[in-house]
Amino acid sequence: MLEEIWEKIQAAPVITLFRHVNPDPDALGSQRGLKRALEHIFPDKQVYALGDMTKDGYEMDQVPDEVISGSLAILLDTSNRERIDAGDKYALAAETIRLDHHVKVEDLAQLDYVDDKACATGEIVAQLLEANGQHPGAASAQDLYRALAADSQRYTTSNTRPESLMAGAWLIREGADVVQDLLAANRTTMETWRYQNLIRSRSTCIGKFLFSVMEPQDYLQQGLDETAARENVFALSGCAEVKIWALFTRCVDGSFAASLRSRQLEVRDIAETFGGGGHICAAGIKGLDNGQLTELIAALAKRSLEQPAAD
Repeated sequence: MLEEIWEKIQAAPVITLFRHVNPDPDALGSQRGLKRALEHIFPDKQVYALGDMTKDGYEMDQVPDEVISGSLAILLDTSNRERIDAGDKYALAAETIRLDHHVKVEDLAQLDYVDDKACATGEIVAQLLEANGQHPGAASAQDLYRALAADSQRYTTSNTRPESLMAGAWLIREGADVVQDLLAANRTTMETWRYQNLIRSRSTCIGKFLFSVMEPQDYLQQGLDETAARENVFALSGCAEVKIWALFTRCVDGSFAASLRSRQLEVRDIAETFGGGGHICAAGIKGLDNGQLTELIAALAKRSLEQPAAD
């Protein structure tokens, strides 16, 4: 299908690129990387990256509806319709393609390419370009490498596969700089660093499950909003005795958002039980009340004592 997708891209004079709301580095890196690649390969095409302004100040494109309706729309790193940033705009496009690595829950495009074995959508975009003999340019390669390195936690997640490493190697050959990516990934503000330390100081361990519950005043006092606060679940990673870790963030409306992570044990099925979803070892839930939070903690603590399923 990658060849068929590329033929569609070649034929389209206008291409619009979409991704999910509250984008993580994979969503942003895939979108920006594909835009830069297409602009590099096809300088005469009109290529637009759409969505809300991101917190890092990247300038998103603004185009009228008639441009979208006449375009080929490519949706990146998005598993369901309600997660599409500017989703009502995406539906205007005459032709649609999706590139994604989440477990497929619904069809979203005429050409729906979903590889849930890939560790990042950046991996899939790199494969699309390499399989079709394209050279995206160094700026695109850097974006796509960031997407791949971030979602695989630098090739340490359980869904890292030979193809993931091969995609990373190809991106380095195309101009990605590993040191530059590492420096960008570790650029933490003092406020965020202090918040991460607070998360660790509030942590509780039950069985082999480590978690922290954070209140609005905790992150608001550090100048963080709810989205930025939730992203710091990795502050609880790295303990040898811990198999599952989670950050529970109380939102301003009183509900809890849960960010779940593990080394090998599945957490996605538990997240789905509470109305969330995600990847096998990285999932999220929103809108939890106090009772559900208590039930979720018990379920994760129980799961943390299980043995990983054999491959």
